[in-house]
Amino acid sequence: MTSAFRLLLLALLGLPATGCEYAGLLRPSVLSQLDPPTVRLLNELPEVDRPNEATVARLFATGGLARAEPGADGVLRAAVDVPPGQMIWKPAIVVMPRGGDLELTFSNYDDALHMAFLPSDSARQIVELPPGKAGRARLRLDGPGLYWFGCPVANHVGRGMLGFILVKGEAPAEARLDRPAQPQPTR
Repeated sequence: MTSAFRLLLLALLGLPATGCEYAGLLRPSVLSQLDPPTVRLLNELPEVDRPNEATVARLFATGGLARAEPGADGVLRAAVDVPPGQMIWKPAIVVMPRGGDLELTFSNYDDALHMAFLPSDSARQIVELPPGKAGRARLRLDGPGLYWFGCPVANHVGRGMLGFILVKGEAPAEARLDRPAQPQPTR
């Protein structure tokens, strides 16, 4: 278990971060006390590559994770909320099983104006989210990778309104670098 992932587990369980190995002894009964988006986040983190793992673990301990589900039309869909008074996206991570079209529905339950600044293969999109309102965006993300989205209003990103879209899949052969594997940083 990597140190960033271990620290996230300890923080979620309310355990001290020093001198404690309880996270290695997690049982299903302990995990059942966590809400479903947090459990999905804990199950997904080990699959995120090492350079991104610490960032994801630090920023999204409370936002959770959702998997985009395909509709009858083949478009992947997920919903993201802004809970009242928390300055976070919930879920903060949306996982796409493959590249393609993604439709995100945002609901703002906060008293403040927010916006979603979103990636897309063609051009970034912005969804305005007045207090108590919802909005929708359709994105195209063809390549596997980690894409970010955030709220550009005031300093909302700096206060925690930053999210990721994780597109799974393999890079096409023509997009792969023709070089030997690079050494990874050690911890």
